[in-house]
Amino acid sequence: MGVEARGELLARYRAGPAALRASVAGASIAQLDGAPPEPGWTARENVHHVSDVAVMGALRLRMMLLDIEVEMWPIDGDVMQKRLRNDKRPVTPALQTVEALVMSASSILDSLREEEWTQPRPVPGARSRTVEEWLEASVRHVEQHIEQIRYALTGTC
Repeated sequence: MGVEARGELLARYRAGPAALRASVAGASIAQLDGAPPEPGWTARENVHHVSDVAVMGALRLRMMLLDIEVEMWPIDGDVMQKRLRNDKRPVTPALQTVEALVMSASSILDSLREEEWTQPRPVPGARSRTVEEWLEASVRHVEQHIEQIRYALTGTC
């Protein structure tokens, strides 16, 4: 990935928290908790899932840069929803968590040398991953869940 493409990806990463917040702005409690048109998570549950995965991703980034072998933890999203009671908790702290973690990670990412972006980092039981790949996956994850939130709230993507 070139420096320009990485810059665009970083801009999307930094825009993620605001886009997530905007996706639920003005939604009532009934809308946040309304069942989506097809089986899936509510808007509230999607926000919490993004926050929960951001917490794990922030740790994964740091471990990668410290050369600590990072397992790709298998996460059953439905189990996470139930055990963390994501259907009941307020969304504001989750939105704030995502914002704080992206700001923190951005300050780390801004300081990386070129070779740190592209150096393969070992992942037990899987192929090595780079920080660039971590960033791509992080951006894709937030954007996919914003689409799911739109669908849960409006029935359209």
